[in-house]
Amino acid sequence: MVLWRSGLRLGAALGGVFVGMILLVEGLGYLTWDLTPKDPEAIRQASEFESVMGRLVRAPNEVPLEGLVGKQTRPILVPDRTPRTPKQVHRVAEWPAENGRNFQEAPMLEKRVKTGDLPVVTKRLPENPLVIVPPHQIGPYGGTWTRFATGPRDVGIVEARFAYEGLVRWDPMGRKVIPNVASRWEISDGGRTFTFWLRPGMRWSDGHLFTVNDLIFWYEDVLQNKDLMPVTPRDFKRGGEVMRLEKVDDATVRFRFKEPNGLFLKKLASGRGYEMLRYPAHYMKQFHPKYVSLEKVEAMGKEVGFDVWNRYFEDRRDWRNPDIPRLWPWIIVAPPPARPAVLERNPYYWKVDPEGNQLPYIDRMTFEIYNLETINLKAMNGEMGMQGRHLQFENYPLFMENQDRGGYRVYHWPSGSGGTMSLALNLNHQDPVLKQIIHDRRFRIALSHALNRAELNEVGYFGIGQPRQISPPPSSDYYVPEYESAYIEYDPELANQLLDEMGLKRDPETGIRMRPDGEILKLFLETTQMNNRVLELVASYWTMVGVETQVKEEARQLFYERKRGLLHDAAVWGGSDEQMPVLDPRWFVPHSDESIHAVDYARWYRTDRKRGETPPPDIQRCIELFWEIEKTIDEKEQVRLFKQIIEWNRKNLWVIGVIGNMPAIYLVKNTFRNVPEVALSGWAFRAPGNTAVECYAIEE
Repeated sequence: MVLWRSGLRLGAALGGVFVGMILLVEGLGYLTWDLTPKDPEAIRQASEFESVMGRLVRAPNEVPLEGLVGKQTRPILVPDRTPRTPKQVHRVAEWPAENGRNFQEAPMLEKRVKTGDLPVVTKRLPENPLVIVPPHQIGPYGGTWTRFATGPRDVGIVEARFAYEGLVRWDPMGRKVIPNVASRWEISDGGRTFTFWLRPGMRWSDGHLFTVNDLIFWYEDVLQNKDLMPVTPRDFKRGGEVMRLEKVDDATVRFRFKEPNGLFLKKLASGRGYEMLRYPAHYMKQFHPKYVSLEKVEAMGKEVGFDVWNRYFEDRRDWRNPDIPRLWPWIIVAPPPARPAVLERNPYYWKVDPEGNQLPYIDRMTFEIYNLETINLKAMNGEMGMQGRHLQFENYPLFMENQDRGGYRVYHWPSGSGGTMSLALNLNHQDPVLKQIIHDRRFRIALSHALNRAELNEVGYFGIGQPRQISPPPSSDYYVPEYESAYIEYDPELANQLLDEMGLKRDPETGIRMRPDGEILKLFLETTQMNNRVLELVASYWTMVGVETQVKEEARQLFYERKRGLLHDAAVWGGSDEQMPVLDPRWFVPHSDESIHAVDYARWYRTDRKRGETPPPDIQRCIELFWEIEKTIDEKEQVRLFKQIIEWNRKNLWVIGVIGNMPAIYLVKNTFRNVPEVALSGWAFRAPGNTAVECYAIEE
């Protein structure tokens, strides 16, 4: 009996502890929920816990806040998470001739000059170096920029994001094309002729002169070589003909098109301009059968495992090759599998600051390779220099909370994207019955009204985002508020009404709707994102209105194969660069394989109606309007025409948006200087390359 009572008391005690733990967990859960942002216009509370989420979403302000521990109040600076104006950004200028050749260099290069390994800095710089005016300060020289990547191939992002050295560039807010390798340019003949003036005396990283001859090599021996370029990119063709490239002199080049190419300058700023500058002729000719025998090139390739010459040629051009000369601020000296991968300053880099100090300021850049979770933990621990890539937004409260401990700042840059995800139903579906359903605009509009975007915003984005369709953001010249807000109201009753009108009757037992052929109406929502809570909710909303939906998680390669094969019901991807949608109109005009809602219509567009499925009239009209845009050099006319495209999208809703107006977050070590507080983030603008990373500095 005593043992029984003792056991009873022990069981009661354990039960009490168990109930107490449940109550504690529940209490912490409610506390966390209370601290989660819910009203984008309201002041959030903050705390000393890692789960702190209290911030003002819209505008910065200083608010007194009583901590959860103790009664001390302290001012918390709440960030502006949707900034629209630049803050502390760089400027560019040309080196004044009256300043002479009074240049300085980094200490690590001075040592090489003294040993005779390098010529003096005045002989390494062009006649007119580009001047970068830093946003904060001059220098200092030195330091290592520590970055993290998810794999060896991921390190290759350096070519687009940090070696953003094309003929021209975008300014920090993606509003204007500015000089870079070309000091100036002229557009003539109604947009058919583009003339660029390069920088005399500019050199590759091995000291060889860079001239128009390098562009001629790219044009004649790469672009027009079918082994290397089987399909000429559309940006280099007009009127069915490849553009002509003419050498005016060693520092002047001219591009001629049969018809006007209204987007050519913008496309050069967004990547085409550096693609043509990565083939130093004096180095690459030794791997090209036009200049050495095919037998010799193939023999060299076979020694390192390449069966055909063109693959070996591209391998020698690849970013991982430390031997190829570059125009980059840093050149790779230890490519993967080296741990870390290392880049060091280019001694012949052709930019200076206003005082004549050769850039870059930072000596080295390193890439360590870890998985996503480890990268985010190291970010919170303050181990990265400046980085936005691979930061998971689900960790945003922890990034904010750990700033002091980690010794970094969190910058909120406006994103060029029109939304966090695009829900793209496959208009080219191979199932004729499902294709007919998807083509009915009522179906797409119904699925849009079935989404509780306010809940999705809370669950996935801490209430920071804005319910909207995939459309240009408010800061864009292409902004159309009527499309941004089209069909975004949560109205399951209207969704059911539209589906009923289509004749999609519900099964009385399951509640799932039936297709006209008697099969259940079922969609697989395909994604490369794993364990995505937002998509699971999307699937549940669509299922609740009778469209059974399951999330299908796939490896990226499989996702792309199914997309190319037109095998998906619906697919999910992020927004593009809707800030300037003419650069990549994938969601508005079937433009490329990235238009995952209409891949076969995109083939029709790209091949000038020769292949692919003929689009319906409304999509054809969008394509025709975009063809008009491609032929006009007038930017106001481009905007006017594209807004007509957006109106056709508003009418049809070919792609369903969810949440947008989200900031791009960057963690910046407190020792970093000249990183702008606000600049535009986006792939088309090659962020952070558009902020002149060559003028970033580290001050210990």
